[in-house]
Amino acid sequence: MLSNLSYSVNAVLPIFLLVVVGAFLNKWGKVNAQFTEIADWLVFKVGLPIMLFLEVAKSTVSDGLDMKLIVFLVISVTCSFFLVSVLAALVIRDRTKRGAFIQGMCRSNFAILGVPLAENMFGPIGNQTIAIVMPFVILMFNTYSVVILSVFSNSSAHKLDRKAVHGILKNIVTNPLIIGVLLGLPFMLFEIPLGTAMNKTLQYLSNLTTPLALISLGANFRMDSLRGRIGYALTASVGKTILLPAVMVTAAALVGLRGPSLGVVLICFGAPTAVSSYIMSKKMDNDHELAAQILLLTTMMCIITIFIGIFILKSLGLI
Repeated sequence: MLSNLSYSVNAVLPIFLLVVVGAFLNKWGKVNAQFTEIADWLVFKVGLPIMLFLEVAKSTVSDGLDMKLIVFLVISVTCSFFLVSVLAALVIRDRTKRGAFIQGMCRSNFAILGVPLAENMFGPIGNQTIAIVMPFVILMFNTYSVVILSVFSNSSAHKLDRKAVHGILKNIVTNPLIIGVLLGLPFMLFEIPLGTAMNKTLQYLSNLTTPLALISLGANFRMDSLRGRIGYALTASVGKTILLPAVMVTAAALVGLRGPSLGVVLICFGAPTAVSSYIMSKKMDNDHELAAQILLLTTMMCIITIFIGIFILKSLGLI
């Protein structure tokens, strides 16, 4: 029991503490909006793509691809978006709230929190596992989110037409995270060495990613964004941090996923809503205030729910 408790604490606590550091730095006036904007750009455009590139490039074909995990995530993410969309269409009258609700409940901060969580839980093998499935998950999250926000947009300028489809394809092709993984594939397949100087340089940049992303996430916390719409926000947040992870992790365990693969499923569905969901909701004329509330609530709740999820899986001997 104590061993499982220690394992769970060590997986979650470092991440939580870095978020707290960011919140305090912002409160003391040492970190401002300009810093977080630059930090987010560095993480998404430089640090995280390089981190994923290194994880893939340093892997070998003999490590193997967990095709069962990839297929499971493709099916489960697709089903979650579809089922929540149907539910939201039936229950929520305001169409602009539907898009924010669906995206908030189904799209997780898989890239930012997924990598450090997987590393804390499983070490290098966790990083490799999450790096391989990252392109598939990111592709689905981005594509489905744009489609959902277009369908429920309050403006005809963002309707799902040929131009919007072209934009979706462009976003997929130019996504830095997907590019980072694809660039690493030749190094993995042909076992091409990076060289000492190149490896160290890229590793230095990669090491910036996790602390910078988590400090920025903490600095962006705004408690006043919880005002209004709390019913929808709370419902989506409970679904995001408790219901979906419970259902999907149970299904994954039943089909035979274990160890790092099962842990990645928990991270994929149990991580809080993606930070970019707020920006996309605002740009595509959906209820961005509801998106901000869901983002804040899920980030606060997942600290507890992911800890409980890791503890349960570890106690059952599944990870």
